[in-house]
Amino acid sequence: MFVITREGVDSLIKRLLNPAEVSGCRGELEKMLEIKDVLAWRADAGPCTAARCLSPGLFGEAQLLRGALDAFDRGDYQQAAALVREFSHEAERNGSFRIW
Repeated sequence: MFVITREGVDSLIKRLLNPAEVSGCRGELEKMLEIKDVLAWRADAGPCTAARCLSPGLFGEAQLLRGALDAFDRGDYQQAAALVREFSHEAERNGSFRIW
């Protein structure tokens, strides 16, 4: 089971900035994006009004991860790390690290 944690995201950022350690980062980015996409879908589909309030934040987080994946695929690991850092700030602001 994969869980997105603040510590895991910080570790990912450090590995993206180290050329010797980027090889496993793509899979981790994909898994994080998959989790956020599913959570956003569930928030949109759910009957709970409170869940729908989370949906825009989750969608924004997923967009940042998509951008990080695109940057990774271009070989722009600095940009990928910057987008993951921005994702981390968004997740912190949205309370995602506490919820998921």
